[in-house]
Amino acid sequence: MRRFNIFQHSHSALRSLLLDTSLLIQFTDFSDPGQAQATFDQVTELVLACQRQAEEEARYIIPAISVLHGRVEECFAHGDEQKPSASMKMLNRMNLYEQYAGTPRAARLAASIANTSFQKFAEQVIAGMQLQEEILNPLLWSYYSDDALRQLHMQIEGRQTITEWLSLCTWMMKDMSDEEIVSWLLNVRPTLPLRVYEMLLERISGKMPMMRWDNVQTGMTEEAMVA
Repeated sequence: MRRFNIFQHSHSALRSLLLDTSLLIQFTDFSDPGQAQATFDQVTELVLACQRQAEEEARYIIPAISVLHGRVEECFAHGDEQKPSASMKMLNRMNLYEQYAGTPRAARLAASIANTSFQKFAEQVIAGMQLQEEILNPLLWSYYSDDALRQLHMQIEGRQTITEWLSLCTWMMKDMSDEEIVSWLLNVRPTLPLRVYEMLLERISGKMPMMRWDNVQTGMTEEAMVA
């Protein structure tokens, strides 16, 4: 039987945001300040999403394992402040680009961000998600039931702002099939205040192609009729 994956939603969102940002960078004309700023805004959104996920791991996941398992592998030790992360190096180069906008140095910085900094950052994010799936999930499954993991997941989501949660859900949907979206929406509907659920539907419908959203709505109606 497939166990509850506490990382499924966050990893789906990060994969979608990572892919979308990667494509955006490749097609950005960095000589256009408007395009460059829009791309940097999305890169910043991605970095913040990764930081939130790392904080959730450190605050909730690692302690939940450590209390029963003992020390967790060193690869999950966050906080080597002496070594700048790939995300911080990338953000520093973005800041420099903005300072030197319109100069030859800005063009070199843009190439560095697109071809080197983002690639290293993406590799770090993908490797981190793989470690969580391969090491942390099996440990969680060894000590906790699916119901307990769902409760922990709800506790983590409860710490997010509405804006953060809606953004996570929007990106997450892009990594899910129509059937998975239908099932997820029907499962969360009883747990959310009506206005929050309406905001979620508004956000998703605004980001999803019309034909696909129609398929999701039809699926929800059919499932409700069966129930």
